Amino acid sequence: MTSNPKDTTDRDFGLLDRAASLEGVTIRDDQYEFPWLLDAVRVCKNKGGRFRLVDSGRRDVVSLSWLAEAGADIYSSDEARPDPQEIVPVRMSGRDAGAYTFYYIGGDTTESPERAAFLSAIAELGRAGVDLHLSNRDKPRAAGLLLDLSRACLSGGGRLVYYHHGRAALFLEDLAGAGGWIHCAAESYDPDKDLYILRDVLQASRLSRSGIVLHLNRVSALSLAGEAFERGAYLRFHTPPSERPSALRKLEVEAARRRLDPRAFYLSCDFLP
Repeated sequence: MTSNPKDTTDRDFGLLDRAASLEGVTIRDDQYEFPWLLDAVRVCKNKGGRFRLVDSGRRDVVSLSWLAEAGADIYSSDEARPDPQEIVPVRMSGRDAGAYTFYYIGGDTTESPERAAFLSAIAELGRAGVDLHLSNRDKPRAAGLLLDLSRACLSGGGRLVYYHHGRAALFLEDLAGAGGWIHCAAESYDPDKDLYILRDVLQASRLSRSGIVLHLNRVSALSLAGEAFERGAYLRFHTPPSERPSALRKLEVEAARRRLDPRAFYLSCDFLP
């Protein structure tokens, strides 16, 4: 079955309409032909929105660089671009346009001779101003590596964003102090045992001007979250919205006013990857 040319044209013009919205648009780079993507990026930029382009790995680096130069934020990963060095020219192209470049690392980061070149390359990304995102949900992340990457990002204007799963860890204070942004569940901190760790992490974050994002999955963490919010944390609620006036409802409203900037998360701030 062949596609209807009219349907294709309507779809393409629909992209331009979406790009003109103030909120911006999120598109994978293999969903449209390059000329339509480029026009949509320009429309979005002119309207003051952000055009979030997810790198599928199927486009060449030159095309990605042109799109970044036009103002597209590029969301790449080690799955789409196993060679991190390909992302450096993309970042350089988008810098003057105020476009961001993100690189999510889902693969192994264990220090070994086989991974030495990759680890060196992702540090170079940070020094080039690329924002690096890592999670320890599926792969362990060495504290020393996270600190090195955060410092590399800090030196080049990039940002390290780390999604922490499991119990609170002492090294998070050092990471926050080195400019790293940290996402974790509020339940990671035991209010009776770990509150001092959270306070130290938040203090380090304030001094380095980084950020801590606490994700609340249970109402039982309300008291800890309230203190964390007063000390500068960002809160993301994954509980049903409170329907009546209460301490929880007040905190939900106040937390919603503290907006995360687009560089504080990879595409969505509503879950822990």
